[in-house]
Amino acid sequence: MSFFKVAFMKILMCWILILMLVSFTVFASDGSTHFETNPCYDKAVITARTEIWKKINSGDAGSGSVAIMEKGELVYFEGFGMADRENSIRVDEETVFSIASVSKVFTAAGIMLLVDKGQINLDERVSHYLPELNMPDTRYRQITVRMLLNHTSGIAGSTMANACGYAYNQDINEEIMNNINQANLIHEPGTVAVYCNDGFALAEMIVERVSGKSFMDFLTEEIFTPLKMQHTGMTAKAKEKGTPAAFYSVPTGEKAPQEVVSSLGAGGLNATSQDLLWEN
Repeated sequence: MSFFKVAFMKILMCWILILMLVSFTVFASDGSTHFETNPCYDKAVITARTEIWKKINSGDAGSGSVAIMEKGELVYFEGFGMADRENSIRVDEETVFSIASVSKVFTAAGIMLLVDKGQINLDERVSHYLPELNMPDTRYRQITVRMLLNHTSGIAGSTMANACGYAYNQDINEEIMNNINQANLIHEPGTVAVYCNDGFALAEMIVERVSGKSFMDFLTEEIFTPLKMQHTGMTAKAKEKGTPAAFYSVPTGEKAPQEVVSSLGAGGLNATSQDLLWEN
């Protein structure tokens, strides 16, 4: 495995806590599955169980999963709650959750893989790769690829009106580009860090333009398959990767349709907790 891929996996291990938090706030049910754990991790296990059940019992969340890996060995996994109440499917190793903005890690990894190949320069203008970027605020010409990844581009933020729903919006990137091209920057590029989903949508577009592949094909070929992340993919096709953890209304208990995030580079991926830990 290359140095970059090793570093990438270490970053993912740091982000696993965020996956847990995403699970806390989105899903609902009861029950748990687990296996015997290494006694060295007793404190981590107690903390995980305490915090997850606190969220579930308060009604703020429903289901989740936690996984810890050390030196290539899975030392702890536990699933909490029901992924599918109607079919009595508990959360297990194949339960997929929306990982929301953890998707940005994969977008950044895609950019960096192309940097390693000499196909992208982090300090090149975004408009060099995406000439259709043409904002009325001419300072957009200063925006570099690096600024997209560190949220300092000056682009306003998030085009989410048609990015979240129950069906995949095939035109989302075109819509995001059109919205950006009608807006002004909120600060001088490179001077202030303001969280920006649209910046990662642009990064996704750059990966596609430079690689000549769809974003999902590129991630699958370059990251998911080499790292054996068999349960990671886009939220729109969650059922192909495992059992999607369903959302249930706390007041009524009714199951909602599966949410789909169409802006893949900003937040449209799903995965299992173990997928975010595996390494060769």
